[in-house]
Amino acid sequence: MSLHFALKSCYLPAIGRALRADGHGVEIMSDLEWRLARRLGFTPDQVVANSPARSVQHRRELMSGGAALIGVDSAEELERVEQEARLQDKLARIAIRINPLDEPGAFFTAGAKLGADLDTAADLVARALASPWCDVAALHAHQLRHCTDPGLFYRMVRGLAEVAAETAPRERPFPALNLGGGLESRFLLERSGSDADQLADAAREAMDILPALPSVLLEPGRFVVGDAAVGFSSVIGEKRNSSEKWIISDISSNMLIPLPDLAYHPVPLRLDPTAMWESVHTGDATCAPSHLCRDAYLPNTTERDGFAVLNCGAYTSVYAELWAFPLPRIGVLENQRMSEVFGPAQEAAMFRALYGTDELLRSSPAVLDEA
Repeated sequence: MSLHFALKSCYLPAIGRALRADGHGVEIMSDLEWRLARRLGFTPDQVVANSPARSVQHRRELMSGGAALIGVDSAEELERVEQEARLQDKLARIAIRINPLDEPGAFFTAGAKLGADLDTAADLVARALASPWCDVAALHAHQLRHCTDPGLFYRMVRGLAEVAAETAPRERPFPALNLGGGLESRFLLERSGSDADQLADAAREAMDILPALPSVLLEPGRFVVGDAAVGFSSVIGEKRNSSEKWIISDISSNMLIPLPDLAYHPVPLRLDPTAMWESVHTGDATCAPSHLCRDAYLPNTTERDGFAVLNCGAYTSVYAELWAFPLPRIGVLENQRMSEVFGPAQEAAMFRALYGTDELLRSSPAVLDEA
């Protein structure tokens, strides 16, 4: 088994280097990420590349460098990959992305930017199998988003398995099926009444039409890391509007990927036995109608004590933009010791690199003290 970290989810060098040191690979989607992966020390055969299209230079570097796997999701991109492979006299190892779902609840449906729809998927796969310049290592489907429904997962995997059964020669079946990502974070999945075992059972049942089970690849990023990070917030203030009460947090909406209600559930940092509990909404101080969590239940001492925000592990660092409010400090807890990997000094350096000055941070004493 190998693990390929989605580099788009976190550009912090400390994270990439730690994964590389453990022997893992990386998944990229652009030439910038290819260069970053190489600078972090990942070898080309540790790199999986996914994208609906690529620049000529990026495609050339993937082929010449010997990337482990190149994702293809259209006839147009297949033609370009074939052309580059022919020019370099190399065999391109590819995974073909298809869209077996066209129903409500899917991340995207027919006609989307990503993947090949079912009406063209079989022809695309057949063409790739017939190409002397391509080795089709896997079929790939990724059409889920915050999925908690084993039935929906079953239908997606079944559709992928049906394409595999229809297109693969019996003497040379596809070695792998990539079931993609889009699974909900663990505690939200379990709160919905489902768990990982039910999803695994659904996938196993969906693939029973194949003569033999292939290797199964999965992209369970949010399920793995969604609840691995916790945000700590002080309260800037409270607000009442009509009958609604809002707790205004200093965790800004530019730090967290927008998710449905209750996704970033707040919990109190201190349990005061004398406190009264109440229903409140939590949001930030930006001039945008966004929220962290609606209809939360918190003690009336929260403004004094602050609160923690759960489920912050997915995409937190890449959604943190340099605007409006200071970025969060980011620490890694390992062996009972917390190490800061991003803080005021790094943020000041980012401001200097992007804007040529750190004057925008002068109002933050903590940044000045440590920068």
